[in-house]
Amino acid sequence: MPKVEVELSAELNNRLVEYVAKSRGVLYCQKTDVICEAIEEYLNRHERKVRRSNG
Repeated sequence: MPKVEVELSAELNNRLVEYVAKSRGVLYCQKTDVICEAIEEYLNRHERKVRRSNG
């Protein structure tokens, strides 16, 4: 599986950790799963916008 490396601001990382803990009920859950879901959701929403604007 391809990997993507990113640098998160301290604030964004804290938000991610808090979200993972609250949504999954555990702090040690794989953040990777949450990040993959977020990227997929973002692309699903924004790809439609691009298709509509490009005809």
